[in-house]
Parts: sequence; C-alpha cells; structure tokens
Amino acid sequence: MSADKETGRGRLVPTRPTGVQYQVEYTIKFPVEVRQHGRAPAAATSRWTKCSVRSAHAHFIPDGTYFLHADDGRVHQLKSRDGEWEYLAAA
Repeated sequence: MSADKETGRGRLVPTRPTGVQYQVEYTIKFPVEVRQHGRAPAAATSRWTKCSVRSAHAHFIPDGTYFLHADDGRVHQLKSRDGEWEYLAAA
C-alpha cells in the first residue's frame, strides 16, 4: 500500500463555532487502496488516518475536532487527541 502526500498551509477552525482560528502547516498522507482484479469494490468507508499539523506561529492548539481550510481551497476534517492528529479519509 503506497500513499500520496499533501503538504501545505491553511486555517484550522474548530467544528463548534468559537470565533477562533489557527494558521497552520500540515502534512496529510492519503492512503491508496489497491484492489484485486475480479473483486467487487468495498463499500464506501471512512477511517481516521494519522497526519501532522503544527501552528505557523507556535500557538498551542487544544485537542478537539477541526476543519482545515487549505490555501488551495480544499476543506479537510481533522481531530486531535493527546497531541496526535488524524485526518478523516473517505474511501
């Protein structure tokens, strides 16, 4: 299983409206699913995949769920628990 990688900058906004946002730098590895010939594709599933997020201005970012508004216009859903970041990957 290989993975595509996206690195960039964006705004991290909590899923609950708080008025707070963080400027961040991120790295997301997108898992690539390898399908066997002759097999039906698996049902669409979502899973949390590890990623890296850090504040561009060295601010503390509390644990929780967030939307990452990337500078390229994409929006990703992320969560942090005990300082470990995960990305919601839809297969």
